[in-house]
Amino acid sequence: MHAQRISEEIKVDGRLDEPAWSRADAATDFRQEEPHEGEPASERTEVRVLFDDKNLYVGIHAFDSEPARINSRELVRDASFSNDDKVEILLDTYYDRRNAFRFAVNPLGTQQDALITDEGRDVNLSWDAPWVSAGHIDQTGWTVEVAIPLTTLRYKEGQDTWGFNVARIIRRKNEENLWTSWQRSFGLERVSQAGELSGVGEIRRRRLREVKPYASGGWRRGVPQVSEQGFDSGLQGKGGLEVAKLGLTPSLTAEFTANTDFGQAEVDQQVVNLSRFSVFFPEKRDFFLENAGIFLFGREEANQLFFTRRIGLTDEGQPVPINYGAKVTGKVGRYNVGFLQVQTRRLGDPAGGFGVPRQQYTVARVKRDILERSFVGAMFVNRQGATSAGGTRYNRGAGLDAEFNLTDHYQLKAFLMGTATPGVRSGFLSGRVDSIFENNLFRFIAVYEDVGRNFNPEVGFAERTGFHQYFGQAAYKHRPKFIPGVRQMEFETQLEYYTDRRGKLSTRQAELSWDTQFKNSADFFFRPIEDVTDVLTEPFEIRPGVVIPPGSYHFNRPRVSFTSDASRRLVLTGRYKWGGFYTGKRDEISVGLTLRPNEHLLFDFSDSFNSVRLREGDFTTNLIFGRVNYNFSRKLLTSALVQLNSAARLSAVNVRLRYIYRPNSDFFVIYNQATGRGLERPSYSFQIKLTRDFTF
Repeated sequence: MHAQRISEEIKVDGRLDEPAWSRADAATDFRQEEPHEGEPASERTEVRVLFDDKNLYVGIHAFDSEPARINSRELVRDASFSNDDKVEILLDTYYDRRNAFRFAVNPLGTQQDALITDEGRDVNLSWDAPWVSAGHIDQTGWTVEVAIPLTTLRYKEGQDTWGFNVARIIRRKNEENLWTSWQRSFGLERVSQAGELSGVGEIRRRRLREVKPYASGGWRRGVPQVSEQGFDSGLQGKGGLEVAKLGLTPSLTAEFTANTDFGQAEVDQQVVNLSRFSVFFPEKRDFFLENAGIFLFGREEANQLFFTRRIGLTDEGQPVPINYGAKVTGKVGRYNVGFLQVQTRRLGDPAGGFGVPRQQYTVARVKRDILERSFVGAMFVNRQGATSAGGTRYNRGAGLDAEFNLTDHYQLKAFLMGTATPGVRSGFLSGRVDSIFENNLFRFIAVYEDVGRNFNPEVGFAERTGFHQYFGQAAYKHRPKFIPGVRQMEFETQLEYYTDRRGKLSTRQAELSWDTQFKNSADFFFRPIEDVTDVLTEPFEIRPGVVIPPGSYHFNRPRVSFTSDASRRLVLTGRYKWGGFYTGKRDEISVGLTLRPNEHLLFDFSDSFNSVRLREGDFTTNLIFGRVNYNFSRKLLTSALVQLNSAARLSAVNVRLRYIYRPNSDFFVIYNQATGRGLERPSYSFQIKLTRDFTF
């Protein structure tokens, strides 16, 4: 389709009543990905694109034969829209067929934005950009207008074609429609299958100059700090630079932050960890989320050379202030590049055993596009700081990776990385090879991974070290026509096998499962076999005072779960997992409830209960999560979160008010409270924070 340049003003009110919209070309040939692949969409959709010297405009008319049944209940920006109708706009502005911006809007005009890296290898939902949208429901269906500032986008100036695609979800029908890439094995995130948007070669972007300062103040009592005092109390106030951005070129951006404050970041959701390995918590701080996909290296959530939560947080999760941070990300020709430099503050007296020394973090990343949809890349990571004796301690890592998309359905991935730590001369390498085939009917995955005993990415994440891993998975996706209400059944089997460096068994897990997806979006999952052999080489203290001795343990843990129709105001989930567990048995029961009476109110509740009976002792855990949101409008949002964790003997409360008084500018009021036996004293904090975005 063609984007049309305009000179007249577009008022973003969701009504598409300006004459320019009627003159623009329309994309209309939407086809179903679900439920009937390739058939015309059950409801008509029209998409038009305009631009002027400041914005790119997208206007969408989503016709609906039953407008009273349109789902529109979400007012919170960046919500999942799991309960709503929505449209999603994909812009491959580099036209590299790999990476893209995604903008989603529901009928109320509520926004969600994301960065897609390597055709969905990473979908960064936490990325936020300043853009404007509005929706309107009438007797023909619903319409939406979107205005995306050209300074928000990164692109090669003068290139006349961008990749472009639009998806529409009709929630009550559980129907997914796309303009292109409607095959089930592709979908919207398969950027290489997007259509083409021509006429954009006339777009000229002003150099991005954006400054976002902040001011905050509040009161704290008993909040754990990394210092000789141990706790922080009293009135506090500070200011700083949340972020400043400078467009070096239309496709390369520099970002800066100083005296950074992350007080508005969402709190981590509590977990009960009954395994031998560390839990991965996702990044939620804005500065580190911008263009985070370029810095991905390794196996997500298990073996990563670089993980941003290692910066500005201790292993216990206590914040360490950041003096400054600088980042450069973007594209130079066929190269995707990223550079990050951060300095954290010295706290307390490290020489006296209190606090932490000042640390410098440096990360450099480069990826070279090759073939049609493949890349080769490299990364370097360095952490350096003073020791308590006055010397310097460092930890470094480096690696090479590659991804080859040899056909539309077959992918080969590999990486090799190593770390350098003083005194370590062997066992510091880690490597992995993935072979993945998936189409509409089958999925086959084979993996080999080798991690050395002394592999130590201190600015990364390693779930375990000193092992060989062998993994295989096969799945068959069947669409039975003879079972009423069933859309798809997926049968899957897999084997995961870990050995130590001498080839002796460490962990073996074999699984056989059956997943049924219903036409109304409900889901039933049954795993009759989860056969586990776990070899403990040292005692495992699973709970205080409950220690499982070394030895080889074999047990099976079946599982069944169900999720109800996601289009309803009330959505229910339930899971039951039972069977053996080391020297005894374990029953795990989880239930959840999400209620959306209207677009203003949300109730979200879950409870996860474990009953563990072992020869060494019995215990139970209970984790309760409750959230209430009341949103006055898309701009004024409130939420209250309560978590009760009996395993950690911890209770946590988070109450937050957010007023988005202009795009990318916020006023926050935040209250946090934590009490429990695991804390030396209860902690309370109240904070007010104001940010203001200036774009020149």
